[in-house]
Amino acid sequence: MKKGWMFLILVVLATTIAATPALAAGPGNQNRQENQHRHELGPQPNDRYAFALTGTITALGTDSITVQVHNGNRLVKPYIGQDLVVQMADNTRYRQWTPEGCIPIAFEDLEVGDTTSIQGTVSKGVFIAARVTMDVPCCTP
Repeated sequence: MKKGWMFLILVVLATTIAATPALAAGPGNQNRQENQHRHELGPQPNDRYAFALTGTITALGTDSITVQVHNGNRLVKPYIGQDLVVQMADNTRYRQWTPEGCIPIAFEDLEVGDTTSIQGTVSKGVFIAARVTMDVPCCTP
């Protein structure tokens, strides 16, 4: 009988020790592990990342702007000093900076040589503008 109790205590103790790390991690640990795994894999084909840049318009297409990049976030840093094509979307908003505040404009109001600030997303290597703001004072090279 004594051996039976000792065996039961050992089984309970072993189970408790084995389960402690999993219980200590809690349910949020799985998300951290998945995020770490995604980080290790690097960007995936359908991932979308936010970008921001400042620059000067060097060319206008029917649905794109080519910008000589002056500055930008980490996604844009490799393009500083180079031309970058930014696609326009149906929902892209266009603004012009004034000392009184930004006013709405249209794509047709953009001109080569204008300084601009652009925010948007990058997906599969394509830069897509969500907002284009013209004549922002910080954008002058």
